[in-house]
Amino acid sequence: MDLTELVPVRTVQSAQATPVLRPFVRAFAQRTATGLFDAQPMPAFLETVIHFEFADRLNVRSPSGGYEQVRPLELVGPHTHGGTSLLFEGTVNSFAIFLQPVAAWSLFRLLPSAVAERHHDAADVLGKPVVSLWHILAENPDFTDRVRAAETFLLSYLESQHSDTTSTTAASLLSLEEGRIGVADLASRMHLSVRQLERGFLREIGVPPKRFARVARFQGALDARVECPDRSWLKIAIDSGYHDQMHLVHDFHSLAGFTPELTLEMLGDSRPSALAVSHHPVTS
Repeated sequence: MDLTELVPVRTVQSAQATPVLRPFVRAFAQRTATGLFDAQPMPAFLETVIHFEFADRLNVRSPSGGYEQVRPLELVGPHTHGGTSLLFEGTVNSFAIFLQPVAAWSLFRLLPSAVAERHHDAADVLGKPVVSLWHILAENPDFTDRVRAAETFLLSYLESQHSDTTSTTAASLLSLEEGRIGVADLASRMHLSVRQLERGFLREIGVPPKRFARVARFQGALDARVECPDRSWLKIAIDSGYHDQMHLVHDFHSLAGFTPELTLEMLGDSRPSALAVSHHPVTS
């Protein structure tokens, strides 16, 4: 059958984790789709994502224009640059675990710098337990059942949770504050010089703290609009700590590839709604 003749159909479900896992997991999401879809941009993001595919594979288009097919079991590191996009064709059945920005260290002793800006075979990185989880999820297509299985998998790692380093603690604070802390202030809070903070970020997080903060602020602005579509971009810019709306527009061009409105129009399910729930006070 010619896929171009099919009316594209896509269903997305997302949910927050059980409270004990929320310091480590931002959201779970499931996508089912049939047909041929336009390319969907993937704006810059700080989460590490464990991605499970059970039908036709997605294709990832890099900023350089090259294509890479998504593996059935993939770990996607944080991406702090825009320009990447997803292409859907055929039948899609996928499930994803969106980890908090530095939770891969807390749960799996995996530094963000080790996986940043790249896609990895999750089996190579996380071993047999995640392969077993893939099989469980494949046999249980119900979203609620899959969330329950994923939480059981993750809860088993809490017993051997790893202590944060200075850099992962600082990154968690930047993420929580959505980039609103200056680098000098952050260094002072960590009892470090700015240079020490920058070296630690490059070594363990994979990017300078200023870049991390910029993406955190951008994500906060994007999620604020996803959560409350009626909020004006001017209000979001002010609440997110931008000097003015034009600075927000500049970041969207740089980190998503489009204007704010066009980003939202083309975003699709790249930022499932559960990622934004309760992260932003809705004000008029």
